[in-house]
Parts: sequence; structure tokens; C-alpha cells
Amino acid sequence: MKILLLAIIAGFVLTGCDSANNMIDKAQEAANQKVESLQKKIESFNLESLNSELFNDAPALAALLTTTVNDALNADFSNVAEMETLKGRISNVYACLVEQSSDKTAQDIMQELLANMNNADVRQLIQSGVDAGKAKQQCIL
Repeated sequence: MKILLLAIIAGFVLTGCDSANNMIDKAQEAANQKVESLQKKIESFNLESLNSELFNDAPALAALLTTTVNDALNADFSNVAEMETLKGRISNVYACLVEQSSDKTAQDIMQELLANMNNADVRQLIQSGVDAGKAKQQCIL
């Protein structure tokens, strides 16, 4: 009787372990798919589409914008301090765009950037940086 009871318990334990392993495998597969999806989104965003010709005489500003956007794409969105720093950098780049061109040109460039952005978090960060940059009076390179 004890042997039968132990065999039944062992059967339930092994079944439970198998179920747990299956659940872990499914969770890992889902996580892998999300990572692959995010990687494809990052790869599909072409920073070169921000053609420097849009900036006329401002290659340094184009490089600054490209670097800032690249940093935003690779940012840790759970780090509030990093998000505030990036938002400040984006607002400064926007203020510099306005200063070196015009408000309309700066808005057009940022709209093109946002239109090509697949990552909603980065889009929101850039938009909030642009909104903050509209209030800035001075560009600091």
C-alpha cells in the first residue's frame, strides 16, 4: 500500500515538473520573440534617413541629433534620471534646430523623425523633448 501511494505521489510530482518545464519553455519562447521583435524595430530604424542635407550647414547638429536618437533607442526606460537627461538633450537639439533654421523647419525634421520611429516609448520621449524644447530660448551645443 505504501509503495502504491509513493508511486502515485511520484507520478504527480513528475507530472507537475513536466508542466512547470513546459510553462518555462513557453515563457522563454515568448520572451525571445519579444526581444527579436524589438531588435528588428531597432534595425529597421534607419538613422541615415535623417539625411544631413536637411540640416544644410549644420553637420554638427545633425550628428548631435543622430547621437541623441541612437542613445534614446538604446536607453533604459525604467531609469527616470536617464529619461530626464535624454529629454533635456532632445529639447536642446530642438532649440538648436530652431535657432539655426526656423521653427517650421525644426518641426518638419522632428515630424519626419517621429514618422520613421517604430518604438512608441522612444517616440513619446522625443515628443516630450520637442515640447520642452519649444519653451527654450537658447541653444547650447
